Amino acid sequence: MKKIFFVSTIFLFLCCNKDSDDQMSDQSETAEIVSAITEVNATGKVSEQNAEQAKKTIFGKWNLNSSTNNSKTGKKIDGCSYNFIEFTENDYVLNISAPGSIETGGIVVIYGNYELIEVDEKVTKVILKTFYDGTEIDIAEITDIEVVETDGQLDISFSYGFIIDIESIGIPCNNEEMEGDFSADKEPAMEETLTADTSTNHYKIVGTWNLSNYSDSEGGSFSSYFDDDECYEDGVLDPDCSPATSAKLVISTFGTYIYMELAADENIVSVAIGNWDWGNAEQTEFTVTGGPGNAIVNSATVDSITDTQISFTFINVEDEDGTRNETYTFVKAD
Repeated sequence: MKKIFFVSTIFLFLCCNKDSDDQMSDQSETAEIVSAITEVNATGKVSEQNAEQAKKTIFGKWNLNSSTNNSKTGKKIDGCSYNFIEFTENDYVLNISAPGSIETGGIVVIYGNYELIEVDEKVTKVILKTFYDGTEIDIAEITDIEVVETDGQLDISFSYGFIIDIESIGIPCNNEEMEGDFSADKEPAMEETLTADTSTNHYKIVGTWNLSNYSDSEGGSFSSYFDDDECYEDGVLDPDCSPATSAKLVISTFGTYIYMELAADENIVSVAIGNWDWGNAEQTEFTVTGGPGNAIVNSATVDSITDTQISFTFINVEDEDGTRNETYTFVKAD
């Protein structure tokens, strides 16, 4: 039976499918930061920045349902609405409230890479991409992006539009209610971010990882980790189902994690998303939380960590099969 140490909250994923310029813009920081991680307090108009500068400006977790701007709001009153969008170094996650997605508890998550489009060395828009039916597709574009700082609070404003009909790819929302002008507050970065140098475990753990090994105290191994349970319903095999064959873990410096299981064609079969935090000052223990009210908590010990590989063990993991210890090894994605 497949073991997943992360919170077992599974969401509908968009691609879940069975089958340097000295004349740069005014880009400032709210505080002087000594960190090896991408600047977390960069500001400015993206349209006046090159790709390197713009990536720093959009980097972070933006709470689209916390906007106080009356002219541009991140959350609609009725129907579908955005909860947050988070940009890492190379990818993004978009969390949507979708009441029509009953089977997933009303939550839809979109994950993928993003592309900064430049004209004359200035970024004109950001293209959001994801995998669907085994192919990476462009799904949306973001323009008119600006980040400002007011009394220590960072806020982003932007225009958002879908390139495709989102209902045609399984999201029970319509384009009209999900497009327009939006604004959002920025989630504070984890405290460890601000002073992380390249020798710290915090610097090393942040990024995208591919699962390379697994074992547990009950005799489980990597060879048996992936099964085709998700392809059976009431004991009957779905012939159109593509089972998971690999797993990916994204760890954010803003305290978010995403754990995904992927089919052979890179379509995402299942995903768990939640929060993580260090459990001690030495950064050798961490916790992951999630579920309703973040009620589900698992703690792990870091067995080893380098710039390219990490191994950690969850102790006394409980599920319907009993209690066991689970050890996971990941390698850094390219």
